[in-house]
Amino acid sequence: MDDVLREALEPVLRDLARAGHVAPVFDSTDWMSDDEYAATMMWSSDGTGSSVSVRRSAPLVERVVQAADGVQEWAIEGELWSAGRTNWPPCPRHPANHPLEATLVRGAAVWVCPTDQAEIAAIGEA
Repeated sequence: MDDVLREALEPVLRDLARAGHVAPVFDSTDWMSDDEYAATMMWSSDGTGSSVSVRRSAPLVERVVQAADGVQEWAIEGELWSAGRTNWPPCPRHPANHPLEATLVRGAAVWVCPTDQAEIAAIGEA
């Protein structure tokens, strides 16, 4: 995997592990073949895959948010969907309603409540 992508994924994968979820298996192939992006496939234990990509020229915090979006989609649509849970990371303010949303807040990559935009935790510390 490309180092630019690996660096962006690191904090997101910490949050995934902290929640007790198994990380995806990453493919070494860059499926985009676009020099502006670092991309790879993520594979679930059942063999389903999802893509993740980040813009190489983006600041690290933006790449972390991009990576968080991709990993969150993989987790919800793949690993959690079959278990009947679709809210990773869960919003502590509304735990039965929705997952947190990855976004930039004052130059930091943060998980926020999508309903009221409350800042919950830095990505990598949830």
